[in-house]
Formats: sequence, structure tokens, C-alpha cells
Amino acid sequence: MKKLIPVLFVVMILATGCPQPEPQVHQVEIGLFTPYVVFPETVNGKVKEVVEMSYLGMEEDGKVIKGERLTVDARDSIQWTNDFRLTYDENGILLFTELLDENDGIIELQKQTVVDGTIVKSESSRDDTLRNYSKMSYNDAGHLSKIEVFRLPVDTLRFSVLLSHDEQGNVLEWQFRNYLGDPTTKYIFTVDQVGQRTGYTFYNKEGKQVYEEKFTYNEMGFLAKQVMINEEGEETSSEYEYEYDEMNNWVTVIGYSDKFPIVSERKITYFQE
Repeated sequence: MKKLIPVLFVVMILATGCPQPEPQVHQVEIGLFTPYVVFPETVNGKVKEVVEMSYLGMEEDGKVIKGERLTVDARDSIQWTNDFRLTYDENGILLFTELLDENDGIIELQKQTVVDGTIVKSESSRDDTLRNYSKMSYNDAGHLSKIEVFRLPVDTLRFSVLLSHDEQGNVLEWQFRNYLGDPTTKYIFTVDQVGQRTGYTFYNKEGKQVYEEKFTYNEMGFLAKQVMINEEGEETSSEYEYEYDEMNNWVTVIGYSDKFPIVSERKITYFQE
């Protein structure tokens, strides 16, 4: 559960076409292919499924508890991430992402094609109809270097994304190009010494910075504060408090913003050892 501003909805298209980085032993990433594409998280354990649901927060006896399920319309008005169900294979590769509404109906299904441990294609469906697909290209170091997104049923190129990395393989830039290959918008990312993303800036097609986010993490490695800066330099922020399971993965989080608190819960299913 994280704050998601309007400019990021273009990134959700990118999320239908990005491969997972090679997973560590007994860890998976919630990032690419999910609403957490710009603020990825690592989940400990041999994870089979993650389900996340968000609720309006309400106070009771001085504590914030969950109220009604957050609706799709409410998410649009406050720009908050969708509920989802993620399905992983035993190697930690994300196979399916189901974006869910407040009644657990599937808004969008993303299905990845994996060849020799690498995601080579992603297909996105809505209303039981395949809407678009993405093809991925990799450089000699095995890092994702290009994404091409095609619309269906006409099967024509919508746009492409060129990705740049540092020597450790951390993504530093997304350069969007239109179907003619002309540069449009771009994202520039920053990372810390351990490769954790600390923020990004978004530039329009004229090269002007129009949005920025900065991330601060807690001692468990999860997002503690998210600062959002608009084109005029005005700042807003959201802060997060967590409860954890025995694997040190969060299962409940309360997000505080300038409007009202939101409570999110995760149910994590693990492969049996």
C-alpha cells in the first residue's frame, strides 16, 4: 500500500513489460509487474503467493483499525495503489499479477512467459481480452535493456523503453520513446550503497523536471516515509507503520497522509520446504 501519483500510471504500462531481476535464495521482489514498480520491496522466504488488500482507516480506542475496503473509485480520487494477488514459481519468478477491485474481481491480469529462468514476454488482459503484450531485450551483462509494448488486436508498436544501469545492475533511467522512436518522457532513479532505490525524478518530453519522489526506509528495509514534490516544488508526504510476521515480512501497515489513514494487510503463502 503506497501513494501513487497520476504521472505513475504510465509506469504501470511499463510494469506489464519488465522482467524480474534474478531472485536471491529464498527471497522474492514485489516491484516490476506490480503497483510497487517504482518502490520495490523484498519479501523473505520461499514465497508462493502474496495477496494485498487496503481499507479505510478509522480510530477506535485511540488506535487506527481497518474499516471498509478501499474501492477503485476511492483509489482514483486519492491516487493509491490497487489491491493485488501475486503468484510466484519455486525459483522466485513472478508468473501472474492480478489487480483486484473491492469485490476481488480481476481488473487486470498480467501473465509472464519465462524461458530458461528469464522473462521474455508479458501479456496484459482486461475483461478476459488480451489488450497488449511486451517483448524484452537484454544486454551482454544480462540486464534488461529495451522493452517494446504492442497494442492488440492490431499488433502495432505503442511505445518502447530504453533502460540504463550502473555496474551493479541497478536501474538508473527509463527513457520512453514513441512508436516512431522519438524520445518522450523519462525517469531518473537514485540508489544507495546497497542498491535500494532512494527516489526518482520524472521529466516531460521537453526535458523539464515535473515531479520527484524521495524514499526513506526503516530498520527492516521497508518504506517509512515517501516525500512527493510537484512541478511547483510543493511537498507532500506519507508515512508508514508496520506489523511483521515470523519471517520479518510486513503483514499490516498503516499509511498516514494529509487526508486520512489507510490500513493494508498482506496474506503471504509459502512453498513448503
